[in-house]
Amino acid sequence: MTKTPLVSIRGLKFSYDNLTVLRNISLELYEGEFISIIGPNGSGKTTLLKCLCRLLEPVGAIYVDGENLSKIDPSALARKISYLSSEVESSIDGLTVFDLVSSGRTPFMRGYWWESREDEKIVLESIKIMGLEDKTDRKIEELSSGEKQRARIARLLSQTPKIFLIDEPTVHLDLKHQIDIMNILKNLTLQKKIVIAVLHDLNLASVYADRIIVLKKGEIAAVGRPVELLTEALLRDVYDVNVRVIHTETDNSLIVVPILDV
Repeated sequence: MTKTPLVSIRGLKFSYDNLTVLRNISLELYEGEFISIIGPNGSGKTTLLKCLCRLLEPVGAIYVDGENLSKIDPSALARKISYLSSEVESSIDGLTVFDLVSSGRTPFMRGYWWESREDEKIVLESIKIMGLEDKTDRKIEELSSGEKQRARIARLLSQTPKIFLIDEPTVHLDLKHQIDIMNILKNLTLQKKIVIAVLHDLNLASVYADRIIVLKKGEIAAVGRPVELLTEALLRDVYDVNVRVIHTETDNSLIVVPILDV
């Protein structure tokens, strides 16, 4: 039986003024997938995420659940798609962790009062998942960079969307919290969610992604399963570097290591 894609991207193109950043992007994404977008700086990774959540308006068409993205009501869109930028917003300073995570429930607001018991339950559970229970009443500016990142991801969880768009989810995180976050995001796919994450760490991408999208100069250079896709030849072509790709025997993953040029 043919699977129906949750997200269809058809002939997407985007330009900033006269500079074309994305061109000829066509993809189909399915529920339960962890998708990693990789590529060198300036290849269009962040721009693609912003097009997918309608922060930018591209040429072409994007369909979510069979509905044209451009036609979806903003509140309904926020219930379907959440987006986390790679940069911490200065506007969240002054908020407590609880306030910030609670803002993820805004798309579900009904009337002036919206903090139902169910909303509060979801917010507190999201804070707990991120390991921030002891920081619930702390101001965002009082947190470390890693704690801020976890609080921002907790806000995404509280939004309970179908599609998570995350630009560099492990930025500012130590190794333990990188793995914790990636495990949490991977578990979302078991709930038939889609996670689409921009990752610069190719080793993390190889372990967690079901498919990898490789962007080069605004176009798709390759799409496929990590173990088949990430070859030394492809990485040399895309990143202009020499690396060694080592395939592990235990879990069919791989390790990308640099070749010293000294």
